[in-house]
Amino acid sequence: MTNERTTKVKPRRPYIHVIKSLSQVLKINREVETPIWVAGQADHDHWGEWPIRITIWNIFKGAGGEHFYNDFRMLSFQSDILMIQEALLSRRSLHDLTPLGFGVVHSASYERADRLRDGVMTISRVQTQGDPQRILCKYPEPVLKTPKVALVTFYQLGVLRPSLMVVNMHATLFRSIKRAVEELDHLIALLPVHDGPMIFAGDFNTFTPRYFQAICSKLESLGLSYVSVPDDPRRSLDHLDQLFVRGLTVSEIEVDTRVHSSDHFPIRATIHLPPLS
Repeated sequence: MTNERTTKVKPRRPYIHVIKSLSQVLKINREVETPIWVAGQADHDHWGEWPIRITIWNIFKGAGGEHFYNDFRMLSFQSDILMIQEALLSRRSLHDLTPLGFGVVHSASYERADRLRDGVMTISRVQTQGDPQRILCKYPEPVLKTPKVALVTFYQLGVLRPSLMVVNMHATLFRSIKRAVEELDHLIALLPVHDGPMIFAGDFNTFTPRYFQAICSKLESLGLSYVSVPDDPRRSLDHLDQLFVRGLTVSEIEVDTRVHSSDHFPIRATIHLPPLS
């Protein structure tokens, strides 16, 4: 991974973008027709023995303009799986964000008044196995009642290995710790039964150590382990995006502070499959 760095100060959301976004969610459609969109053609139908380079990134709805597209292309080139949150898309922009050689799955949280769909998106160089699953979070955001969502996808690891489950989550922003735990209980209850390796990552909105510890304790019940970032440059209030794994080894992980087209820095990690016994 690169060691090049610019300023580590997290970009902030311009108020004009926040106001425009809020104006579009005063009236939303929660019962989205075809809530999962699929695009692209992945280069591979299963993983080989090579490491899996993963990127986790809340893209702030792509509001970074051309800077965002440049960053997205760079991170796609350097990744095998991208787990994206706040992916605000039309059909056309879905294809704009489908890199050559990748399969893309977008799971909508809701549809806005302008017909754009907000949600999460998992992009992979390996084709998904079976049907992706969309799980709405138990509690919507207060006041505007916009729901958040998780996306579950599976990937073949080869004939002699179990499949890989990938859970891409964007948790509710405003909720109590009790509700954060209930949200995970709700999600875990709806997950497919799976004994193999797992990646569980995304924007957990863990603003305080107490939120984070509650989330960690709950995910440990699935055998998932938190992957800490050495010398994490983020402020304590910005520890929102996390990576948990089961049955996998992480050799490298970093917060990529070069990227300033969103108010979240991407997390990049290199993951290895266990050796065949």
